[in-house]
Amino acid sequence: MSNITVVSYIWGIFWIYWILAAIKTRSNVKKESSGQRNIPRIVHLILVIVSYAITFFQFKNIFLWNRILPSYEYVDYIGIAILIFSLLFAMWARIVLGRNWSGAIQKVEEQRLVRSGPYKYIRNPIYTGIVCGFFGTFLTFGSLASIIGFCIILTTYIIKINREQRFLVLEFGKEYEKYIKESWALIPYVF
Repeated sequence: MSNITVVSYIWGIFWIYWILAAIKTRSNVKKESSGQRNIPRIVHLILVIVSYAITFFQFKNIFLWNRILPSYEYVDYIGIAILIFSLLFAMWARIVLGRNWSGAIQKVEEQRLVRSGPYKYIRNPIYTGIVCGFFGTFLTFGSLASIIGFCIILTTYIIKINREQRFLVLEFGKEYEKYIKESWALIPYVF
């Protein structure tokens, strides 16, 4: 089985879990207020889809699929390991967040600020898992397309983090401002 197939299966399993968990959560909670208009939400979703499309859809004889990293088997395995651990980290964060989770920037009924598990040190561990998963995918594929996909997803989540942070400061006030000072937004010691 090729590395592209393995990575595709790993992402596929992750997204199947994610969609099923989202359906379950969405049916059990009610939205109280929204911090995101439809257009930014749609743009966010389009950018996520574009990053996947650029990363995964291979077109023969297109320079974007030329390998820019040297092809070493151990680098491919490191990339797959980073991908697996990153997506497991995102899933763990999703489980810890429980009914407080929402795909959109919004407040849900009886929402509380979660600061346990991966949220103890990272405010957005789900985004961390997805971004690091894209980095692992880049290491495995080694193509220009995969680094472009990684850069798009990283930029997309940094923008979303900034919007989400403004909304959560309004919702949770000083409690969230304190949390900002005591944790990292995405990657410890970096951002």
